[in-house]
Amino acid sequence: MPTLDDGRDAINQGNFQQARLIFEAILQENPRSEEAWLGLADVLTDTEDKRICYENVLKINKQNRAAREGLRTLEPEEDQLRKAFGIQPTAPPREEMSDEEEDEPTMVSPPVDLASAEEGETPTVILVAVGLALSVVVMAAGGGLVFYIITNLTGG
Repeated sequence: MPTLDDGRDAINQGNFQQARLIFEAILQENPRSEEAWLGLADVLTDTEDKRICYENVLKINKQNRAAREGLRTLEPEEDQLRKAFGIQPTAPPREEMSDEEEDEPTMVSPPVDLASAEEGETPTVILVAVGLALSVVVMAAGGGLVFYIITNLTGG
């Protein structure tokens, strides 16, 4: 079972897709993990998915500062021109969660199921990973070949 530290390590290495998979796996086992929801919000790019993560944290712990700050950063900044002329925003502000709201956290997107591929078919996730690995190898070999050719042509 992956841990929160594994997810943070993946983020630190710049591997956001792996971090997302790790946090989603943790949330499958423990959907009330505040830290896993916050970690997932860190690696997501879609604003609404991030909002869902932060709201899930607040369903678990209404006092979580990181989730409150995360939601605040997702709100559009107030238009100074509208403010100067006293014009109300076009969209009504989001309602705060009521005290009675104790729902279970909402999953952002369905987790990747590696076993869902039909028999004899390779899952897409594996194909993408192999393709990325091959592209790195090809780029390294091609760069080395170009370096070798240039140094030999220039007499270096």
